[in-house]
Amino acid sequence: MRVELSLQDLTRIGLAAAPDPLGELACSLQVLQRRDGAAAAFNRWRHRVWQGLPESAPVLLWLCRPDAPIPEFLVPAAGRYELEHGLAAVAKTDPLRLKTGLRHLPVNHDLPAWASGLPDGDAAGLPRLVQAMRDYFEFALAPGWDTVRAQVEADLGMRAQLVVRGGADALLSSLRPMVRWLAPVLEADDLVVGEWGSRGCGLVLLPTCFATGPSIVPAANGGPARLLYPAVRQLTHTPPPCRPRRAPGHALADLLGPTRAAALTILAVGCSTSELAARLGVSPSAVSKHTTVLREAGLISTHRDRNTVLHSLTPLGSALLDA
Repeated sequence: MRVELSLQDLTRIGLAAAPDPLGELACSLQVLQRRDGAAAAFNRWRHRVWQGLPESAPVLLWLCRPDAPIPEFLVPAAGRYELEHGLAAVAKTDPLRLKTGLRHLPVNHDLPAWASGLPDGDAAGLPRLVQAMRDYFEFALAPGWDTVRAQVEADLGMRAQLVVRGGADALLSSLRPMVRWLAPVLEADDLVVGEWGSRGCGLVLLPTCFATGPSIVPAANGGPARLLYPAVRQLTHTPPPCRPRRAPGHALADLLGPTRAAALTILAVGCSTSELAARLGVSPSAVSKHTTVLREAGLISTHRDRNTVLHSLTPLGSALLDA
């Protein structure tokens, strides 16, 4: 997706205030169905969830496919940050918005009767859909919500410091390489094809624990557009103090190479091998080679947390990035 931001948009760029339960719900359903390395960090969670999915979950899996954009009405801006408020907004989706949101989904002849009319804009099934979303959240996400909150709040803290020191430009630049900012154009490697014209509605950045890549939710009903992106993963459940990081300069890229310089910047607050690969746009094996070089140079440290390999900066790496 290519988004051209107006001056009015830039004055209305903001950060989410808290984790978005429905954003996490939609992204987690996509992760649940992925089979690539980007989802490896969620393997233990996926194994648990697959063992006991509610009976209504197949409808949600169909709505939130890993190879398609998230239907806008499932993550309403009016209900963000509170599960029940968000579900109430979903329940009020009008038929046209419902039909428009599902127009790209493939035909599914196995849908239960209550869901079969949703693609045609039949809102009669929305109460059952809302209950299915509530049941899934309580089973799949509620048990680990404290961890989700910690990850998202750590990312928000880091980005807030960037805004204070460098404004909107520093904030948008910090999302590289998965989101590219060259004023006034923002490009995201999401699943939405085409361009979105600015209407001065603003843009809210929403770090999402379960996201494996960026996703733009267009503006609706006068609200701002939202950019969901992967929250940087911490090594512990308690977010450490964060300091803002600049995008790697030419000197650092000349010293380390552009990919390793970008990796060093991303690792300022730690992440796993698979997450680093997704954000750099390279394979996990390539990331392993780069992290080996950075580790042998004393710039990063590596730790294993169960089946996940996590990387973070050493004091030397931090000093080099701040130089």
